[in-house]
Amino acid sequence: MALPDELLEEIFLRLPAAADLARASAACVSFRRVIAGHPFLRRFRILHPPPLLGILCGRLFPAQPPHPSAAAAATYADADFSCPFLPSSPGRWCRRDVRDGRALFSPRLREGSDPFNSMYNPRDLVKEFAVCDPLHRRYLLLPALPDHLADQVQQPDILECEPFLAPPGVDDEHPSFRDFRVMCLVRCTAKLVLFVFSSCAGRWLADPVTFDMFGCGASHRYYAHGCFCWQVCYEDDAEMLLVLDARRMEFSVVDLPPPSGPYMRRVATVEAGEGRLGMLTIDRSKRGAHRLLYAVQSSKDGNGTNQWQSKPAIPLPENYRYCIRGVAGGHLLLTGRPENNRAIVDYFSLDLQTLQVEWFYQTGDYVIIGDLYADLPPSLSPPTL
Repeated sequence: MALPDELLEEIFLRLPAAADLARASAACVSFRRVIAGHPFLRRFRILHPPPLLGILCGRLFPAQPPHPSAAAAATYADADFSCPFLPSSPGRWCRRDVRDGRALFSPRLREGSDPFNSMYNPRDLVKEFAVCDPLHRRYLLLPALPDHLADQVQQPDILECEPFLAPPGVDDEHPSFRDFRVMCLVRCTAKLVLFVFSSCAGRWLADPVTFDMFGCGASHRYYAHGCFCWQVCYEDDAEMLLVLDARRMEFSVVDLPPPSGPYMRRVATVEAGEGRLGMLTIDRSKRGAHRLLYAVQSSKDGNGTNQWQSKPAIPLPENYRYCIRGVAGGHLLLTGRPENNRAIVDYFSLDLQTLQVEWFYQTGDYVIIGDLYADLPPSLSPPTL
């Protein structure tokens, strides 16, 4: 007896990995029809993060064997992530973010700046954006940020302008696989201002989100359980976590657990169980430590202070000096410089569900600086625009 599509979807949602889903889609026409549908793929992405495939830096530096993502990454070898099909002269656009198979671009050069300067100024307010689907060579030029919104921030007050991609919001009517938001966070001397473009509405939202913040710097954006998180450090060296709930469009500040030693640390915010935030950081309390410290956010105490529960430390391969590079596709990526060989750099990924560490990639004595790229196999990647 044939199973109805609704039951097939529930079965396929329980497959553990995108590779298993790709194999199931090749079994028969009816399986392929269900699996390739946009509503199903959207549900599958929510439950199963797409595999971490590589690092984007001009081109894709793919995961190498024996990493589990190596086979899927190899299928992207011919993809051009520089998006040369964008309009205007070559080199006008600069990639600012990557998410859900899309890439966000903004103009590369400042008006009147040196034409040979390929960098953007992070203090400039960005008003123009293009969202691209590199795999299917599609793009969408967004309407420019309206003047009445841009006038709510003054150029001398801007410390940093950070544009990034976000999933559709809960207020967007009937969001589809192709819907998204572009957020532009402007960090000023005394406040944060967030401008939001919704592809569902086709416009910039009328009211930006603001949040008063003084005397702090923020870095390293992460996404977990519908929230964007930044590690912030105040002038008195106090460390906090700035959290933007992208569903309710609200900012808040969360206390971080005290560091294990008198050293600067980089904190990675990840998804823990039951909708809670997790925090990973390299143990630098003593020389030669080879482990990640892991803490999970627990309930607030009677004073409303966020509490963190320490979990068992995660061991790392020995004889390396580590640095956190980012999180994507349910994986944390680290670089490791061998203590006895400065001519190479090894990359390691941590599966955030199994907490297993696996070798990912190797370069010469340089570190690849770029966006981490995670996606479903091309056979399960329909156009996102």
